[in-house]
Amino acid sequence: MNYFSHSPLDRRFELRTDAAGQDLLWLHPQARFILIHDNLHLLQQQENLQLVTLTRQQAEALEPLAKVFLGLQGEVPYFVLGFEQQAEEIAAYLQEPYLFMDLKEVALQLPPEDSAILAHARAMVHWNLRHLYCPDCGSLTQSMEAGHMRQCTNPACGRSHFPRTDTAVIMLISEGDACLLGRQAGWPKGRYATLAGFLEPGETLEQAVAREAMEETGVQLASITYHSSQPWPFPASIMVGFMATVSNRELKVNYAELEDARWFTRDEIAAGLQTGTFLLPPQVSISYQLIRSWYNAGPGYTLEQLGQEIH
Repeated sequence: MNYFSHSPLDRRFELRTDAAGQDLLWLHPQARFILIHDNLHLLQQQENLQLVTLTRQQAEALEPLAKVFLGLQGEVPYFVLGFEQQAEEIAAYLQEPYLFMDLKEVALQLPPEDSAILAHARAMVHWNLRHLYCPDCGSLTQSMEAGHMRQCTNPACGRSHFPRTDTAVIMLISEGDACLLGRQAGWPKGRYATLAGFLEPGETLEQAVAREAMEETGVQLASITYHSSQPWPFPASIMVGFMATVSNRELKVNYAELEDARWFTRDEIAAGLQTGTFLLPPQVSISYQLIRSWYNAGPGYTLEQLGQEIH
């Protein structure tokens, strides 16, 4: 499973419309309250980085802009509270030293299950805080269905709004013993990753893969096969991963889209990792998993074994 896919929570959608049931869940003696401020998660550094949850007393004393029921782990309910520009208000109710950190940067330091819960929480808070006003008429919206729907308060409108996820395709393109990778100008020196792009209206996923490959590097794909998908709440995407092949390695790189793109053989990747001149994408990303899946299907060392050799 890709990172952010390991959530242990049962979302229990039928409880979202049960107002009395939601009150009981909020009052549950083991209820856990996650806090997100300006897209950053409340964490604590002890021996290891740890997820921090608030007590009910702390949760009830705060006035979040968003409150969402995430689901149950066994009998334990999880909620997330979302804030923006309210640092002083939050600090007054936190007794222990705390850190606000970006999940993308620290996900690998947390248990996969906690990272998945936080990814879910971040996506829901982001959506709620970006829909405080109705996009149709501009009136205030109110949270409904335990944070999973917002309804316009204008009687003349009354539109209901639901969370949206932006679909993106991401693909490992190969030909023989080489894969095609690209890089953006703002990335660390030497980092390359798989090609990716957003699905456009009226496209299938496969058509988006072929279009993005052609737009960015000028290659025409010979085959496209689904690999896996990954929630990517930065801010609100689902990454749909594919493996693709081409019949030749001719490139016409679109430098308006990419700083560079080129073919890498397995030997070139191994040598670059050993010398530090080549960097893979972060292991938390599906891009890394696609490269890993392709690389490990070849002869010789796996990426994991190569990493041990480097160290």
